[in-house]
Amino acid sequence: MAQRGSLWAVPKALLGLILAVSIYAPSPSLATAPFELESSEREDIRIVGFAAGTETIDDTVPAILVDQRQIQVSIPQVLTDALRGVRDVALQTTTPGQGSPFIRGLTGSGVLNLVDGMRLNNAIYRSAPTPYLSLVEPRLVNRIEIVRGPASVRHGSDAMGGVIQLHTRRPEFEGKDWEIQSLVEGIFNSADLARGIRAELEGGNQTIGLRGGFSGLETGNLEGGGDTGRQIPSAYSSLGGDFALEWRPTSNRTFSLDVQYAEQPKSPRYDEMSAGFNQPLPSSSEFYYEPLARLFTRIGLKEENPTRYFDSLDLNIAFQKIRDDRRTRAYQSDIEVREQNTSELLGITLGAEKDFGIGFQVHWGVDAYLDWVSSARQKKNLQTDMSSSAPSRFPNGSRMNTYGAFADISFALLPSLTLDGGLRYSYIDTEIAATAASPQGRSQLNDLTGSIGLLFEPWVNTEFIASFRRGFRAPNIFDLGTLGPRPGNRYNEPSDNLTPEVIYTTDLGFRHLGEIAQTEIFFYYSHYDNKIESIDTNRKTPDGRDIVQSANTAEVKITGIEAFETIRLNESVAMEFSFFWTWGEQSLLGGGFEPADRIPPLQGRLGFPWQASDRLWIEPFMRFAASQPRLSERDRRDPRINPLGSPSWATFNIQGHYRWDDQMSFSAELRNLTNANYREHGSGIQAQGIGLAFSFRLTY
Repeated sequence: MAQRGSLWAVPKALLGLILAVSIYAPSPSLATAPFELESSEREDIRIVGFAAGTETIDDTVPAILVDQRQIQVSIPQVLTDALRGVRDVALQTTTPGQGSPFIRGLTGSGVLNLVDGMRLNNAIYRSAPTPYLSLVEPRLVNRIEIVRGPASVRHGSDAMGGVIQLHTRRPEFEGKDWEIQSLVEGIFNSADLARGIRAELEGGNQTIGLRGGFSGLETGNLEGGGDTGRQIPSAYSSLGGDFALEWRPTSNRTFSLDVQYAEQPKSPRYDEMSAGFNQPLPSSSEFYYEPLARLFTRIGLKEENPTRYFDSLDLNIAFQKIRDDRRTRAYQSDIEVREQNTSELLGITLGAEKDFGIGFQVHWGVDAYLDWVSSARQKKNLQTDMSSSAPSRFPNGSRMNTYGAFADISFALLPSLTLDGGLRYSYIDTEIAATAASPQGRSQLNDLTGSIGLLFEPWVNTEFIASFRRGFRAPNIFDLGTLGPRPGNRYNEPSDNLTPEVIYTTDLGFRHLGEIAQTEIFFYYSHYDNKIESIDTNRKTPDGRDIVQSANTAEVKITGIEAFETIRLNESVAMEFSFFWTWGEQSLLGGGFEPADRIPPLQGRLGFPWQASDRLWIEPFMRFAASQPRLSERDRRDPRINPLGSPSWATFNIQGHYRWDDQMSFSAELRNLTNANYREHGSGIQAQGIGLAFSFRLTY
């Protein structure tokens, strides 16, 4: 109990300071405040929920908006780099070129990822950290919406810890005359000698817009902090191309087309080829994703012509193909294994909104996702050069179909009191193909989920929020059918008779948007039932890996605080401070509780953005994380995690942006100025040491 009290003292003290500043800070007139925090030119990460929020997020749902400015100044090599340091998001990096965001203690298939409203999550998404979000070109993304907590009413399965929705830039023009413009952007990072380029050409007028683009990146091995040196092998490369069409035959009707392709031809799993904690030898001599690739095509229709049934209608049909091919070889083994794993996902969504007046709004929709999985595996003896087929990672030919219908409402009960609520029905039909070792299996599941929230606004720009939301995750083909090696020196065998995971979350929040200070504070408690986790069978493979199976075994309790504060110190300087703290416990098979798996430590960010002139913006900032001594038994066995707990760390950094003219701009960041030797909790590699990241952007 002493440890619990000591951990609580830190967020409690910080919370008291934030409340005091936000409530008692004076509010000068706008006439003396040219440095406006809510300006989209200045504010990179905004509080969502006021008039400046987005239309796709309900007022009672805690959310974050990361705009294009923040994405650009973060100089991302892969998209998840743009989420590093974003408040309330923890980032785990198993190996360079990948990253997995944690929201409220969950990651992987417990967090739903969307691209332009369509699911990135698929039937082979694992509940552990996944690499697929890194297959979206970061310089193509215009903004990122992050919902914290369950959002299954709007989005269905997987939206338990939260939702990360990526919105790509549209080729839009205003005039009647045809215009052509181009963009070239280059990046460099001294820590891994990364060199990247983005080039695109677009043209159009107010009726039609077209854009084509290309991206490429090449890195060396990453140099860690302190005396870590270059971490070998950690070099990777990526390439991609994209095309977009926007056609507006009338002012209220828009057709759109997107084609995106991204590939990492050969990405190493550094943690598999390097000995981890409590490992005298590495798990593998070779472990490469070869390749990781994503193909995405979307056709959309948006109608904004008010009728009796809707004010706006949004129809999307999309296809996504993800390749997760691998080349592996156990440590000092003569057997090389090659895999070809593919998910082909067809999605159809229809959504509509209607404002009936008198403070009553309805958003309804239907969706269907059809997912086909193919998988093959071959083994090759390097001594004899003989090859043979082997059982595939997933049962080849398996499929997972998900259908859903939802409706949510927003109703002004009183001028200062708003009710949000919604319901969704889902039907999930999963078929596991027969293999030589097991017969065909089928799972047909139904789910009814809902949410309700109240928003009370006693004063202008001051809100109190209370909500109760339910989320769920249907077991997918990864849960039911996986066969083969897993991180942490494990080997997975297929499972059956799994039921959906369910999470119930209660939120209590406070938001204030003043001229001097912006504040957001949320407390939440989540009860997570039927968690699917890997259970040790007490058997081992011939090469020493622990044999595990998935099962609905755990009950998890997660609670936490999320706080954000921005204070304008003068006309050109502000202070931005955020932190989040997560506490999790999970049940044991034999009774009792232990710390929940992979719970991030208390962490946050403190920065002082300075608008030096109309052209120059500079921000010194610190990122920090407390130690995390609370580990589950599985965490302690994970070679990526120090069994004594992850140490605390802090980095000091300076980032800036300079606009030379309307055509040219530069961004730069001096990272980890003290060359701290640290590892973000759960990551498989030391974070970068001192270095300079730089980008230039040229449009003409």
